[in-house]
Amino acid sequence: MVPPLPDSANPSLVLAHPTPQEQLRIWSQTHPSWGSTYPIDAYLDREKYLLSAPLARAGGITPWILTTSPSDPARPVLASCETLRKPALLRRGNGPVCHVAAHGIASVFTYPDLRRRGYAARMLSLIAHHLAHQEESSPGTASFSVLFSDIGPLYYAALGWKPFESTHLMFAVPERALVNDAPPHVRTILAHDLPALAERDVELLAHRIALLPTQPSKTFVALAPTLEALQWHFAREAFLSTHLFSAVPDVHGALYTPPESPHARVWALWTRTQTGGKSDPDKNVMDIIRFVLEDQDAISDAQLSTALMLIIHEAQAQARQWLCSKIIMWNPDARLKAVVEATKHLDSSFVVRQLDSITSLRCFSRHVSAADMEWVDNQKFGWC
Repeated sequence: MVPPLPDSANPSLVLAHPTPQEQLRIWSQTHPSWGSTYPIDAYLDREKYLLSAPLARAGGITPWILTTSPSDPARPVLASCETLRKPALLRRGNGPVCHVAAHGIASVFTYPDLRRRGYAARMLSLIAHHLAHQEESSPGTASFSVLFSDIGPLYYAALGWKPFESTHLMFAVPERALVNDAPPHVRTILAHDLPALAERDVELLAHRIALLPTQPSKTFVALAPTLEALQWHFAREAFLSTHLFSAVPDVHGALYTPPESPHARVWALWTRTQTGGKSDPDKNVMDIIRFVLEDQDAISDAQLSTALMLIIHEAQAQARQWLCSKIIMWNPDARLKAVVEATKHLDSSFVVRQLDSITSLRCFSRHVSAADMEWVDNQKFGWC
């Protein structure tokens, strides 16, 4: 006889790590929702492969389940998720910029026959308690948490994750390349370029946060675009591209150097996600996961417009090659949005997301309230 399911408020429920057998069952259940591009065997191979990807390897990713026992082999899996440790930056008030760790929460899942019982909410409450205790015991190891809701902002907000405005620019991908007479000051970014660009990017971001106006009650946080953080995305892209095309993209972005200001470079990094495969390319997307201005004050709007035009045209060429129908750039600031709108030959639209990929954040410091937090450079590289 199967024992009755416990109430989600039952104090005997615990967080645990799934056994290998439990993890396989969880992945098999999530396949229809998150892996339908793949046959089930390929999806399971991808999930195993991503455990060893940059950022995830060596304990970077932690799988969790809500259950009734730490070790009983007959225990039920009431809900599951993963946390991914991410490098981050934080500055409180007028203090220094600190290098800390954040934790991304992903793959929140409940078996269909166990939904609407409060199990996922209980699991997330216990994870928040665990991370808060970790941060109190070892400051800087769990300074804040991020998640990206595909069910709108309300559910996770009620559990303590503050939703932030979630927008993107969307660029069309024309069937044919546009003729472009602009000077050739743009080049593609390859794998060997990434270490130096990532190091420079983190340096620039930390400097920007240090220079933000001092507000005693304000806490500035940012996920750090380190090489490993970027490579996690490229690993996901490589697995899907190999599955669909038996090839891996070698162009990871484009970089523009203004001839008048060689130290004010502009670059974009991107990944391709072909969930529609070869048969339904309208579902395939190229995401600009990182967009960087090396010196915002040294580049004019006219130069930035030229940079955008050349970089987006290169992205469109890559998108056509890899069957992507659109290009997405998350959360442009006011200047970038205005320059894009004013730039000719860029077919773009601005979208405010209401339901999917709602960027949400929770701080685990007792001294910081959600209302006083500002998320700097909330771009797609931080997604998980």
